[in-house]
Amino acid sequence: DETDLPDGTDMSVLCAGGRGELDDAAAAMLAQVLEVQGATVSKAGFADMEPASIRRLELETVDTVVVGFLNRDSVKHARFLVRRLKRAKAALRVGIVFWSETGSEDKETADKLARDLNADFVAHGMVDAVLGALSNEPPVALKLVAKRRMRRQRAASKKVTAAAAD
Repeated sequence: DETDLPDGTDMSVLCAGGRGELDDAAAAMLAQVLEVQGATVSKAGFADMEPASIRRLELETVDTVVVGFLNRDSVKHARFLVRRLKRAKAALRVGIVFWSETGSEDKETADKLARDLNADFVAHGMVDAVLGALSNEPPVALKLVAKRRMRRQRAASKKVTAAAAD
């Protein structure tokens, strides 16, 4: 199956590694393909995705951020990054690529995972990553998660304490 990849002219994409140097290398390969398609591409290493560093990313001119993971066990970390990136820029499209899942072309499962992560797309290979990165779909809004408040346990009632002292 051959797929025509979309034109990336006038689109700006940031490709980033999620957790390690191999993720950075995979992000660099995706960046090369996106450049060939005409997109303006910038790259960020996994260290740039740390909580303290995300705020320093220059996202003003970026349309889409694609973060890649070789390790499928990084779903929780991916969810965290999606939330952080969308907080940094609400109009940002954020996609996640799980490279180790290449060959699992089940679009329905990928779409469900994208919804669970609050991501704009989840891809499992180069073609899907390029299609997601160069999509004209509007960004998915960040779902607000109610913060859980720890309920303080009440101290034993004074009456009970006083009665026990008698």
